[in-house]
Amino acid sequence: MWITGQFVFLLLVALVAAKTKTSAVQDDIAEYKDFKKLLRTKNNVLALYVTSAKAAAAELKVFREAAEAVRGTGTMLLLDCGQQDRKKLCKKLKVSPEPYAIKHYKDGDFHKDYDRQLSVSSMITFMRDPSGDLPWEEDPAGKDVLHFSDAASFTKHLRKDIRPMLVMFYVPWCGFCKKMKPDYGKAATELKNKGGYILAAMNVERQENAPIRKMFNITGFPTLIYFENGKLRFTYEGENNKDALVSFMLNPNAKPTPKPKEPEWSADTNSEIVHLTSQGFEPALKDEKSALVMFYAPWCGHCKRMKPEYEKAALEMKQKKIPGLLAALDATKEPSIAEKYKVKGYPTVKFFSNGVFKFEVNVREASKIVEFMRDPKEPPPPPPPEKSWEEEEDSKEVLFLDDDNFSSTLKRKKHALVMFYAPWCGHCKHTKPEFTAAATALQDDPRIAFVAIDCTKLAALCAKYNVRGYPTILYFSYLKTKLDYNGGRTSKDFIAYMNNPPSSADRTEL
Repeated sequence: MWITGQFVFLLLVALVAAKTKTSAVQDDIAEYKDFKKLLRTKNNVLALYVTSAKAAAAELKVFREAAEAVRGTGTMLLLDCGQQDRKKLCKKLKVSPEPYAIKHYKDGDFHKDYDRQLSVSSMITFMRDPSGDLPWEEDPAGKDVLHFSDAASFTKHLRKDIRPMLVMFYVPWCGFCKKMKPDYGKAATELKNKGGYILAAMNVERQENAPIRKMFNITGFPTLIYFENGKLRFTYEGENNKDALVSFMLNPNAKPTPKPKEPEWSADTNSEIVHLTSQGFEPALKDEKSALVMFYAPWCGHCKRMKPEYEKAALEMKQKKIPGLLAALDATKEPSIAEKYKVKGYPTVKFFSNGVFKFEVNVREASKIVEFMRDPKEPPPPPPPEKSWEEEEDSKEVLFLDDDNFSSTLKRKKHALVMFYAPWCGHCKHTKPEFTAAATALQDDPRIAFVAIDCTKLAALCAKYNVRGYPTILYFSYLKTKLDYNGGRTSKDFIAYMNNPPSSADRTEL
């Protein structure tokens, strides 16, 4: 009887716990004022509108799974427009789900309709960067490209598949990568139809792929590497179009057709730009009261984008008789001049008056260049650089660890809350003062530690703990157990959590 009674008691406890466990999906909004309040307090909201939970059961299942993964990163809201008290709200918001509609709200306002695949991974990717481009692996044009999500899937493929494979290592913001993607996708389709060849791709901007970037010494994008029998053979140096890619894969040992050499900018006889050399630099500028000099490198993508704007500005100045000179200098050919004027990146634009350098100017569009040359004035000094979190005076109770002391420190702490962040991340900036305040409030408890890890500096450490978004907050106990922190991000939330940390039953063994 005692065993039966104990079993019933434990079953009741489990049922109560299951009922009281909070859902990651918020479904308690029925009034318009509450909806607007939610948008004011949450800056990243994905709302699923349904005619009924039954009619959109499959979509709701995906939505709930994604919500669990993005706790702390964004808010997932469910509005059942079939319920009597929700109908008025859906009508006011002008939403008519058939049987569902998904809309995103950002910084208090409607942002866009959800336009990605209806899958958990797609929703997670979207919520981590709602304004980002459609991921290549979700683009129908790239359906025949084999996309590796992480280093593990890549190395596993190399061990098991010996077919010839070309891998494009890229980052989403790279202009040359974007330009090449359509041809790469078409080549992948053609080669798939021929059989026995693979065109693959990997986004190496993701933290979890940092080891691959380091392994193959990838410093420029895109980088294309050819593998055969699971082994690296060489880097692809051919042209970035469909026909060249297909020809290469069919005969990788053939000498690639050299890329056509771009004509030098200075060879353009129709240009209104004065091209300078080390010998003619001072003579060309000494009699010009207003002269703008663009220091560039022929291979620089930003320079190539600025070039037509610079040409357009020079032509407009000539037509409107605006005094001044627009000049350019190839810093790769004239390194002594570039070094003299401390040019460290391209393009760098500097203003000279009668041959004397005055100040640097950040103008790249034709209209801005012409506007500046009408009335050249030194721009206001830039604001002082933002202090790093570690340098802030009130952050002394937060531990800023690295590869050398992370494990040894956490092994001595019964309760440690670790925030993996990036300095540029807006959500991290909002969370920092709250995290710092909690660390200060609990500073007298030697068992507790609040730890911060800068993932832009410690990529390998962040990859080790599968950090894929910022901030990611994890709870550790003596480094033996780990748990995702999915609570609120105020100092009160952090303090309450650390004063009542999860029981051993809730923890994950490392």
